[in-house]
Amino acid sequence: MKSFKHYLTESTKTYEFKIKIAGDHTKDAVAQIKASLAEFHCGKVSSGKTTPISERQSDFPEHRNTEMTVYDIETNYPATSLQIRDRISVGLGVTHNHVKVHSMYEELENEINHQHDNPTGEAFIGREQDPSNNGNMVNDEYKYNLLKELGKTKHQGTQFKGYNDQLLADSVPGLAPEYRKEKQSKQDGKHLSTIGTTQNNMPAIVKGAR
Repeated sequence: MKSFKHYLTESTKTYEFKIKIAGDHTKDAVAQIKASLAEFHCGKVSSGKTTPISERQSDFPEHRNTEMTVYDIETNYPATSLQIRDRISVGLGVTHNHVKVHSMYEELENEINHQHDNPTGEAFIGREQDPSNNGNMVNDEYKYNLLKELGKTKHQGTQFKGYNDQLLADSVPGLAPEYRKEKQSKQDGKHLSTIGTTQNNMPAIVKGAR
């Protein structure tokens, strides 16, 4: 069975940061970083990885012809990137514009934002379109298939006798013949000829009239 101390150790949350320092700095930087971040219980500091001297570093565009050293650290207490930068700047004796600090989430976001900074030179015009672009979900083919499927289903209104039964008489099975007969008789009555069908009543002759 695991001890309480073991469970407490497993549940301890750590906070990861990436520290980037431009130019030369103290050789015992790892020890200095740990000491500077003691209030946040800094538990891990990686050995720094130094890049070759470059005319321009992407993280430090204001500095020319310099190198950059990167450290990965972990703290047991939460802290902001600005707090870490302030402590590192004082501990290593470098100015703020020589230090960049990002949390792991900020670093991931930064990589996503700058993943297309270096152009590949590949032209998009004239390149064959990706066949799996799901165009069949929005183009004319999709509309045609949708109308085709809708045409397979016959939509018929619901009859409510005494309200809309006459409107649906021509389409509701069982009621159509009855209403067609009544409707036809009314139409026939409208087109009866006025000659030889109904005798006009002549007014009665009043005796003594001159």
